[in-house]
Amino acid sequence: MLRNLHWLALVLVVLALSFDFAVWGGAARLPDVGPLLLRSAQREAPIVRFYMFVGQPLDALLPAFDRFGQRHATEAFSEGFQRIKDEPAIAMDLVFSNTWNSTHASIKTVFWATPALALLWLVLWLRRPKKVNLMSRRR
Repeated sequence: MLRNLHWLALVLVVLALSFDFAVWGGAARLPDVGPLLLRSAQREAPIVRFYMFVGQPLDALLPAFDRFGQRHATEAFSEGFQRIKDEPAIAMDLVFSNTWNSTHASIKTVFWATPALALLWLVLWLRRPKKVNLMSRRR
């Protein structure tokens, strides 16, 4: 099992990235606050901007992905919609400074866990057991 741990870490990274792409791509596609979040992410949060940049085409391509992302983004950020509309320049600061509900907390947790999981995967992949040949062919 330990020799395949890097594969488990890779699956976790892919799942976390998929969640981030769906949610942040869905957040960028929200009718009222989506463009405000996107503009704020361009200035303040390059990782979120990357997730939105990749997530928007994925959400457009996969309707279920879009519904999932927009539903989670709406549920997580709805308490802050009015403040985001009032102060769009600090939308990312509002999103990451406060925790409005459990969905918002899970989005923030996965956001910060994704780079940590990627680093864990890299370390596990570099330390994976290598195949050792004891008997080499000589001619």
